[in-house]
Parts: sequence; C-alpha cells; structure tokens
Amino acid sequence: MRRRTLLALPAALACSRPEPRQSSGDPLLAIGAELGEIDAADQAFASAELARIASRARDALRVTSEPLANQIARLSRLLFEELGFEREIESTALSFVLLPLVLRSRRGSCVGLGSLYLALAPRLGLSLSGVLRPGHFHVRASGAGAPSNFELLRRGELMPEDWYRTKYPASARARAYGRALTTAEVRGVVAFNVGNERQRQRQLEPARRAYQRAVELIPDLAEAHASLGAVLHLLGDLEAAEQAYANARRVDPELKGLANNLSLLEHERGAR
Repeated sequence: MRRRTLLALPAALACSRPEPRQSSGDPLLAIGAELGEIDAADQAFASAELARIASRARDALRVTSEPLANQIARLSRLLFEELGFEREIESTALSFVLLPLVLRSRRGSCVGLGSLYLALAPRLGLSLSGVLRPGHFHVRASGAGAPSNFELLRRGELMPEDWYRTKYPASARARAYGRALTTAEVRGVVAFNVGNERQRQRQLEPARRAYQRAVELIPDLAEAHASLGAVLHLLGDLEAAEQAYANARRVDPELKGLANNLSLLEHERGAR
C-alpha cells in the first residue's frame, strides 16, 4: 500500500525547536511550551504582555454594572481598535495559533484570538468559555439570560446560535462541538491545531506528540483520535494506529474519511 493515499482527516491550524517542558503559569500560554513550540523568551514576553493588556482592560471595564455582553464589547474595542489585533483567515502557521506568538504579532486565527479572550477572562472577572465548531472556534459568555456567542473573526460581534449551526454544521454524534469547553479542552484544541500544522509539514513526530496531547485533553474530539491514527499509520505503528482509529469511531462513527483509512490499514496489515 502506498501510504500517501491516507486521507487527511477533517479539522476543528530551519531552526530547531525547544524540547517540551512542563507547564507553568497561565495554561493557555503554557501549552505551546509543553509541546516544544515556544521558547523561554517568547513565554516571558507573553506573560508580561498579557498582564499589561489585562491592566488596560480593567480600566476599560471599570463600569462593572454593565451587562456582560456590553463588557465583552468594550474588551473587543480595546483589542481590535486600540491595540490593533487583527484576524488571520488564510495562513495556518502556528504564529497565529499559539498565544505567545499572537501577542507578539497582534494577529491570530480564531483559535489564537479565542485563546487571548479566554486568558484575559479570569483576570477581568468575566465568565467566558471556548466553543468548538467543525473547522472553527469562538467564545461564549454565560451570564443572566441566554448565553451569548462572540465571533472573533468579526471583531467580537455578537452572533446568534443559529448562525453557527448553519455555517458550521456538526454531526449529531460529535460531542465536542457547540458546547462550552473547559480550559483543559481548549488546550486540547490548541494542541490539535499544532498537530494539524506539523502533519501538513510532514513533521510526523511533532504531529504525533501534539495529537497525543490533544486526545488526552479533549477525548470527545473524534478528529484528534483519527488524526493521531493517521500519523501513527504513516510512522508504521499499525497496532497503535488501529487503536486510535477505533477510538475515533467510538466517539463519532460518522467521521468523514475514517472508514477509508481503516480499510487501508487492514489492507496493509493483510499484506505483511
């Protein structure tokens, strides 16, 4: 079997990289360092910069009696209008995904900008959660009344739930989508994006490491299990690949591309 025929399973993003190290400080700042993608200088800069932005934001949100949606709107104006953060919708580079690098460049993908909001939220006393959609990510505020969704690729615009369900439809069996994620699960989404980028670059061992962390942090994400299986398959570890594919099928039996990869794996095992 020619392994190049493996399908790329669907997503939800020359110097040597640093070795992985244990997390410290803010969990959304730390995940990049844990995966060996962020060095100490970027980590130190990010911690200081996040503290500086939080201080600015506290001044902007000093009217504490405002509804939560209004406070989020103030935060969005600060980030996009005063501090100059911008969206990135074309490039999948990790510089737009990992929060320390987003803080340096003032530019982020939906995951990168979402990480910024979620890292600021506890510092500002705001109740925000990340929400994953097929190929997309945004934040949701929980306060009095119905939860409010904020679209980060539209400068924090308030968007109805039906807009997301129509634009980013998900399988009824896909349990990771459309709900409020824990901080650990958001870290898993970041790790999944790291895996996707490293797999696109054919850097299979860093991709495997990132996908393995993703499935540990967000086990309900079938795509992470399937993508881990695809990388293990390419690395020649067919037994581990089969188990990862089985985990993906358990989470979402309808996952697109999974049946094809399982068929290819069975064919290769039979040929040995």
